[in-house]
Amino acid sequence: MISLCDDSVFSVPLWFSRVSEHSKFEIRNSKSSPSLYTVPVTSPADSSFHDRARWEAARYGADAWVFVRELLQNARDAGASRVWLETARVDGRDRLSCRDDGDGMSFEHAKRYLFTLYASSKRGRSRTAGRFGIGFWSVLRFAPDTLLVRSRPRRGPGWQVRLDAALEVQSVSVAAIERGTEVVLERAADGADISSAVRAAVLRDAPFLGRRDSADRPLEVRVDGEVVRAELELSPPSLGFRRRGLRGVVGLAAAPRVEIFAHGLRVRDAASLEELLVAGGTRRGAGGAIAGALMPSALIDSRELSVLMARGDAREDRALRRLVAVGNRELARLVRAELDRHTRSGFVRRAVEAVREAWASARWLRLAAASAALIVLAVLGWGRLGPGSDGGEPAAQSPPVATVSAAPTVAPYRGLAGRYMGPEVDSVAGSRAAIELRFRPRGARPHFAVLTVSGLDEFGRPVGSAVGRLRPYAGAPCLERCLELELEVVAERGSLRLPLATGHAIDPQSVRLDGAVMELLADDGGRPVLRFETATEGVLSYRSGPVFEGASGAVGDWPPLPSGMLDWVSGATGQAPSALASAAADVVARQVRYDASPSVIEAHRAARARGLDLFERAALVGAGDCDVQNALLTALLGAAGVPARLAVGWLGADGRALPGLHAWVEFEAEDGGWRVVDASVLSLAAATPSEQAVQRSGRWPRWPAARTFTFSLILLAVAVAVALLLRRSWRRELQPGTAGDIAGLLRGAAARPASYAGAEALFARRVVPLLGGRRVSLARARSASRDGRLAAGSAGSDLARRAASAGGLVIDAASVEGAAVVGALGAVDLDGWQELLSRSRPTAVASRVERALAEAGEPCRVRVAAAVGEEIAVLFGPQLALPGSETWLVVDEEAEIWRMVSGVADARPAHAALLLADAVTEHLGMPVGRRRRCLAALASSALSEAAGGAV
Repeated sequence: MISLCDDSVFSVPLWFSRVSEHSKFEIRNSKSSPSLYTVPVTSPADSSFHDRARWEAARYGADAWVFVRELLQNARDAGASRVWLETARVDGRDRLSCRDDGDGMSFEHAKRYLFTLYASSKRGRSRTAGRFGIGFWSVLRFAPDTLLVRSRPRRGPGWQVRLDAALEVQSVSVAAIERGTEVVLERAADGADISSAVRAAVLRDAPFLGRRDSADRPLEVRVDGEVVRAELELSPPSLGFRRRGLRGVVGLAAAPRVEIFAHGLRVRDAASLEELLVAGGTRRGAGGAIAGALMPSALIDSRELSVLMARGDAREDRALRRLVAVGNRELARLVRAELDRHTRSGFVRRAVEAVREAWASARWLRLAAASAALIVLAVLGWGRLGPGSDGGEPAAQSPPVATVSAAPTVAPYRGLAGRYMGPEVDSVAGSRAAIELRFRPRGARPHFAVLTVSGLDEFGRPVGSAVGRLRPYAGAPCLERCLELELEVVAERGSLRLPLATGHAIDPQSVRLDGAVMELLADDGGRPVLRFETATEGVLSYRSGPVFEGASGAVGDWPPLPSGMLDWVSGATGQAPSALASAAADVVARQVRYDASPSVIEAHRAARARGLDLFERAALVGAGDCDVQNALLTALLGAAGVPARLAVGWLGADGRALPGLHAWVEFEAEDGGWRVVDASVLSLAAATPSEQAVQRSGRWPRWPAARTFTFSLILLAVAVAVALLLRRSWRRELQPGTAGDIAGLLRGAAARPASYAGAEALFARRVVPLLGGRRVSLARARSASRDGRLAAGSAGSDLARRAASAGGLVIDAASVEGAAVVGALGAVDLDGWQELLSRSRPTAVASRVERALAEAGEPCRVRVAAAVGEEIAVLFGPQLALPGSETWLVVDEEAEIWRMVSGVADARPAHAALLLADAVTEHLGMPVGRRRRCLAALASSALSEAAGGAV
């Protein structure tokens, strides 16, 4: 089996066979002319090409008609202006032919590229849609028993090759055809309507296919003589947009629909724009249509997308992220246009709304604010910007850490057991704090390792990092260059690894906890460990010194290295371990830079979801955290024969541990001891000399204030001019919707706000009507709903009027826009409560419970009604600004609790009140103390009642 990456250039040739050994095919232009092509033939037939081609065809998935897309793609890349797809069923056989008027190809070109797997003449050509050299063989999904390929180039004769079901050559001959290429497939009829299936495949996979020389001009595709094509458009409201290399349309429709195309060929779809970036193309599925709601739709075609081999999918790279950003921007523009048409605001209000939306979207306003700040700083004479501008020494900078989270703090040492699960970007969560570790001498720069990883299994989990069996620690007294350490520890019962400087060993006699001697043990790897029988805390002190012997000679097991690094290993021989370590670190730093930004983390997660192991992901993304880089460096050294292990811990400087975990490599040096090499430091050192100078000095060069001011103005003018030019380069066409579309837009945004994440105006604009004539934004209504402060009602409800007059947020449910969002936001239905309270009734037991709740500090009105819809319905009046600050509870007559209460109410009223109060207080979620006070008095009465006393 041959394993290939998406950009592989490995070739598998087709073996022309089924002719006697050493025979040849000759293609002549006429009987008297010399041979034009001589094709060597090998026998017996080699089935490897056949098996590999079928395997690649199977990779396209379950769609049996995907080859139609590949044939159209090849015709488009050949410069065709027309493609004819003809189908026929004659004498129990199906026949499908695809002919184009493109450039055609010579027989030598076909042998080299068409009849060879993974060899493509399109590599490096920006206007071509294909480039992997396998698309043609998707025709095997049709299961042809005869395959005929004929072509004629611009210059030269035509030719044709006929293959059988086993892809063995049956004949090669001259063909009298016009310029272009034709592929004919034949098979036994299987009952399917070929013509309908081909039409559906064209409309699904290549509905907007354009020509290679001009994407704006459609490629004419005819199926059995009829032109088959769709337009890149959506029903109003919609917004079409276009610029060089990119075209699309966004709209609002009943069902979400987002599709992207590369060169007019469909490559990916999702329910929302953001879902296009889900790892590996896997869709979460935002759900289907919502009754009465409008959801975002988009059709976008770009020639910048990179299509993955044999998957009809797009690479999740910068081009795809940019396409999603463009889609979100155009959707926001369409939503703003619909809102402007609906609200009909005055100039001042529109200006205020524009400023609010610009600030929320952080685009022009932030640019203007940053430019203004730069100019102010220049005028005030700030000639130095950046760290160290106060003229003092620059702050010490630590190497990259294994995680980046909150601001650094100092905490006692608790160990890392169970927290490190293997090298990943941002893998050790919550470890930004520095441990309370102090050491002398302060001028030392130790690497304090806590965990060491000697290998990774096939799932990327550490091997050799468990504590394992404990034995006496084989240390030695320190005689020179000693480190004196103090460490505040908080230890649970069990084992606790101690931080140990790389290349050092601990003096076992020096270990003290608050002055008491501690026995030092070692795990299976020889690392120092303390054993605690109970939870313990205190100040641990110990001494360590350098050792020059005793490093393990073992090389751990790691996942396979990328192919490029294997080449380096084969040439890295005859060097000392230290020289090899330095060279290997340089190789890793150049191929995998240090970067733990969110985009890199997401790229690693996406690659992991596609089944790539750690090193494959690192090579594909080209970036990673310090433990990703140094895990790769450890494996590289091991492959070169240098024992090495990945170390995780803290760095020391100025007598203390620096904040944040870090990972580095410990390797066995020439003297037999462990030494440090770190690819992350080299990766950061790849900055330009001027950047390095700034980092070393901590300050930027001085500029005169007037010169800085002038430069800032010029820079701002250039930025504004470029922005205006880029804005003008877009061509847009708005198709407005109807007056009722705003309600559907609000319903969709309220139900699925994530689908409109880029349309800030929809949430910031005051479009949700309240009782009394005011309006609020959808964002405020959603916030009030989360807090239980949002209600809905009409002017005919006394409860709704009272709440609105008291300042509560009561949506006007009688309005079209209000009714659209009420259900999705979960607003309290005050009209329904008004009707429910009007038919509810008090009872003696309910009144008794009311008194007990009031005495416990929880005043409530308790009523009983039929058809409540739930066992106990609660209306929290204070949250909805209802006057009186009362909470209403209505118990359903058919509920089990009321049947129990009513069954004993006549004979044992105190017991009935206790039963009801217990259910009510639990339903309210009352604090324990208040609930106990409420039930205590009722329980006392119930006990007295049971004993025959006074009730």
